Amino acid sequence: MDDQAALIARRVALAAAAWFNAPADVEAYRRLAAAVGEWNAYASPQLEGGDVDELLDDLADVAPPMPLGEGVAELEAVLRRKARREL
Repeated sequence: MDDQAALIARRVALAAAAWFNAPADVEAYRRLAAAVGEWNAYASPQLEGGDVDELLDDLADVAPPMPLGEGVAELEAVLRRKARREL
């Protein structure tokens, strides 16, 4: 955790403690919401600018999409075989 993240995490912890000790305090809740918003903004990954090829475009060549029912049927068959062996 870098220094900036540690400072924001401390603000979140202090605001959470203040709100926990006085849950009816609107200002304490506002500070908690602001601190959590700051943490979310800091910790969220930022996409790089420019055109990025979609990962899913390449995955379709390796494992094309299939109807959900087909995958569920295969999984059900595996689970039933395993259950029969355990009985």
